[in-house]
Amino acid sequence: MFNYLSYGLRNQFSFFTKIFFTIFAIHYGSVILLGEINSINRITYGIYTIFIFLLLIKHFNNYEIKINSNRLQSILWLSIIFILYSFFINKAYLNLSWFVGDFLVFYSIIFSMVLGYYFKPEIFEKSILENLIVILFFILITDSIFSFFFIDESKIRSFSRLIIIPSFFIFQLFNTKENKYLYATLFCFLLAIVSNMRYAFIIMILMIIAYSIFFFKNKIFGFFNLRNTSIMLLFLTTTTFILYENNVLQKWSFYYLFAPAYMGELGIVNVYIGRLYEVQDAYNQYLNQFNIGSFFFGNGFGASYKPNEFMRFFVAEYSSDGAVYENLRRHILHFGPARFFFRYGLIGLTLISYIFYLNISKLLSIYRSNTFGIDLFFSITLILYLLRFFLQPIFNDIMILFCLTGFFIHLKEKHD
Repeated sequence: MFNYLSYGLRNQFSFFTKIFFTIFAIHYGSVILLGEINSINRITYGIYTIFIFLLLIKHFNNYEIKINSNRLQSILWLSIIFILYSFFINKAYLNLSWFVGDFLVFYSIIFSMVLGYYFKPEIFEKSILENLIVILFFILITDSIFSFFFIDESKIRSFSRLIIIPSFFIFQLFNTKENKYLYATLFCFLLAIVSNMRYAFIIMILMIIAYSIFFFKNKIFGFFNLRNTSIMLLFLTTTTFILYENNVLQKWSFYYLFAPAYMGELGIVNVYIGRLYEVQDAYNQYLNQFNIGSFFFGNGFGASYKPNEFMRFFVAEYSSDGAVYENLRRHILHFGPARFFFRYGLIGLTLISYIFYLNISKLLSIYRSNTFGIDLFFSITLILYLLRFFLQPIFNDIMILFCLTGFFIHLKEKHD
């Protein structure tokens, strides 16, 4: 595999495929030494967005695809209005990095969708895609080794961003029944447990269930009979008790979702209450700045808010006057639908709803057809990334953009 990869990078792969490989290697390789979101991550994200935009222009020129001039002018004018609106509504608290970041996120989604719908870059071919997975798997293993031996609080943070790796291995395992994919899947499952990342563990379970529903839909419901379910519950209960009694479970971040935490509440309660207060603060900011464009554009690129309720919850001893937060602004908003409406208005919310709708429709079509090709892999991987949309920002990472393009490449395939 590595010999083939080395040969391909030297000779076989196209120039644009090599750029894809390079961007991904630098983007995720930087996580090992610099952390989950770092300066190199942000730079490579911008480079990736510009790269797929230039790739779009090249393809449109080469294939002479015509776009209705009125439609093109409407898109350009809408973009200009969106940018100017965002600048003027946020000029009092303008943060250039937030402004540029929101701009790139919005247009990278559109560029990824259009690239996949009209063209099929070489890297999305199954044989070449496998080589990309090998590179990412090597980076994941390196990050794991580094985390275990050189960091006090060992968390394999890159695993949550690279769920495309176990997704591909499980897909190939069920498709080919080859042992190498079984070993790779088991290794990824082990990493999901020891990664100490709650999302990684939960999504790994959901991933196995999702692929099983498609490949073993005639058997899976029969498997979960009373006997098998009772045995599994007994095994899980016994294992959990042993881990808890030996103080192993308490070191796992997943445990804190169900253990009393701040203010005596369950960790999962605090997680969601904090996100609800973010939404409330953003909503108050939205109302304060409401104007004729707010419904369509939200508060625009770079939108921020005063974290009054959010900070009062976590720092209860501060006065209700909120004077401490006079100049403090907060940009992050974890709950995805609220984040997109706050920053991009109805346009952004419609865009993400459209992606969800197409993805679910595609999965239903594949399920009915009972033919499971690479389109199933992109559809399941994308929907698993999108599940994180409700808890954390995800579109600031290039992997979901890559899966989005792969999904739109196969969207036009008919299964009914």
